[in-house]
Amino acid sequence: MECTIIWFRQDLRIHDNEALLEAIRNSDLLVPVYVFDLKENRSGEPRIRFLVESIIDLRHQLRTYGSDLIVRIGQPDEVLYQLAIETKSQWVYCNRERTRDEVEMQDRLEQKLWTIGRELRYTRGKMLYHTSDLPFPITHCPDTFINFKKEVEFAVPVRPPHEIPTAIPPVPVDVDPGFIPMPEELIDVFNKGMIKYFEGGETAGLKKLKDLPKQQIKLSLTGKDWITGPWISMGCLSPKRVYAHAQTMGEAGHHLCQNLIYRDYLRMMGKKYGNRIFYKSGITNKQVHYHHDEIALSQWKNGETNIPVIDAAMHQLNRTGWIPDVLRKIVANYFVKVLKLDWRLGATYFERTLIDYDPCSTWVSWMNLAGVGPDSREDRTIHFDLIAKKLDPEGTYLETWLD
Repeated sequence: MECTIIWFRQDLRIHDNEALLEAIRNSDLLVPVYVFDLKENRSGEPRIRFLVESIIDLRHQLRTYGSDLIVRIGQPDEVLYQLAIETKSQWVYCNRERTRDEVEMQDRLEQKLWTIGRELRYTRGKMLYHTSDLPFPITHCPDTFINFKKEVEFAVPVRPPHEIPTAIPPVPVDVDPGFIPMPEELIDVFNKGMIKYFEGGETAGLKKLKDLPKQQIKLSLTGKDWITGPWISMGCLSPKRVYAHAQTMGEAGHHLCQNLIYRDYLRMMGKKYGNRIFYKSGITNKQVHYHHDEIALSQWKNGETNIPVIDAAMHQLNRTGWIPDVLRKIVANYFVKVLKLDWRLGATYFERTLIDYDPCSTWVSWMNLAGVGPDSREDRTIHFDLIAKKLDPEGTYLETWLD
């Protein structure tokens, strides 16, 4: 009997999961696996909790099919290699990742599997558009979002989501499912003032999608009713599923679609420029001098800059793992334009704290704001008091987070 491993990564869902469907079609026995990689973990408490909740939900979903989720803790390439030997699996299916650490892990696993005559098979599922449908190769993708949007928004159809599987092959009876570690086992330091904003998992994500408000979206620092980013980032919701639902939402749906298209643009920049999105000079050859000021960096992280809107935003980020996009731009602008610190330190902090962290979205956005990216804008500093009054005229947001 043909046995196959499906390696869940940032695709923690049953719906619209091409890797899962391909594995099902080619298997008599299926071993769904998630590996907690402690060595590579750089996430903070909110994202770890969201991840654990998502894994618990995924296991529950699989068990309703008579399957299970095999959970391990260790180095994914070694864990999956050993599982392939133990289960006599011919293939390991997974969604391909495109950024540095994830690619290195894929390559190590692929090399190990080759030594025993096994194969790593890639599928896609992170983007709204299929790259094969785009009117340009990755190397010729427009560098600015405006041009990217012009090329694709009305010219390239978004494919419908893949179907939900009707059945999933069983797991070999002798495979130990393993235990799902609790957040306390994965996090070194806890913040007693942490506030839970979002519940992880496909079930919670689909409910959130169903409950999205359909009225016109207004810019707000306090509202999070229409946010889907955490579930998309973790792969609990697929971009195509969200896009399909957005078509029924009127103006609010149009705004959501624009965010999905922008997310695809950022991912395309990550594919086009590869590791250069992590370079100090970005995609340019600029020799930029940054200050080295550990005190200023610490004050920014802890919300102790004495700039009310900056401090409030950082307090919210540290306690919830999330802040609105407009505040991400404001605190990043202050970091780069006022403190003149190395933009990579700011991106790294977002990588650790954001519950909806995505490598391309985070690093390309910071790179652009720092003036070393493909779509860098005018080099200007925001007037922080004025923007705070515009966004928070009643002072509700500042009062909430400046405690």
